[in-house]
Amino acid sequence: MAPAWSAAQGARVEVTVNGMVCSFCAQGIERNLRRLSLTQAVSVDLKQHRVTINVKPGAVVDDQQIRKAIRDSGFDVREIRTINPVP
Repeated sequence: MAPAWSAAQGARVEVTVNGMVCSFCAQGIERNLRRLSLTQAVSVDLKQHRVTINVKPGAVVDDQQIRKAIRDSGFDVREIRTINPVP
């Protein structure tokens, strides 16, 4: 379990989601992730089963919060990857 961290400008989180195969699936996940205070924007790549969250600068990011939002949408997280911008 990754600890919570504070986001830098341009930080992103990529989440690979099991079972996300249609636009209806993506809408539910996107809606739940947009409700999180850390979320600046959300994009979904159905072919790669990947959701990218652009994180608000300074927001505290907690992987468990992201996992819960996706589980609440009816899906499981396969992997969470943090992408921090190069200073």
